[in-house]
Amino acid sequence: MGHQQLYWSHPRKFGQGSRSCRVCSNRHGLIRKYGLNMCRQCFRQYAKDIGFVKVSNIFLFKLRVGNKRDFL
Repeated sequence: MGHQQLYWSHPRKFGQGSRSCRVCSNRHGLIRKYGLNMCRQCFRQYAKDIGFVKVSNIFLFKLRVGNKRDFL
């Protein structure tokens, strides 16, 4: 058995070795949520094109607290 037959011969059906970024084929920092399958670097580059919007912390706080009259 030569090197060509042994190199990458183990089947990769599950685990980190089986998944890669759909843009750059990187295997590290993979975001799999919502079926993105993108590494974090490519996600930051293409997030706006995909339709993700960065939400500020103040907006999230207002959503959680709501109106103060609701608590009185």
